[in-house]
Amino acid sequence: MTASKHLKVLSVRLPEAELRRFKSLAASRGISVQTAVHQAMEAWVSEETESAAEPLELLEGSLANVDVFRLLREEKEAEDRKDRVIS
Repeated sequence: MTASKHLKVLSVRLPEAELRRFKSLAASRGISVQTAVHQAMEAWVSEETESAAEPLELLEGSLANVDVFRLLREEKEAEDRKDRVIS
């Protein structure tokens, strides 16, 4: 038997109600729970790979080109000025 044919057991603990729901959904789609789990894990892996490949600059609200330390210094200076006016 080749290495790819050696099967291992993956055990997952679920509340009984969820397990029944998943088994029922799998059966209604004509697949086994094992096949459904395999498909879900493959979809999860491909989703993670795609999102990890995006460059930081493309993310909305990215701090890639922001001097965060300068912003923190400016905020601290503004707080200090405000405290001096109040005192």
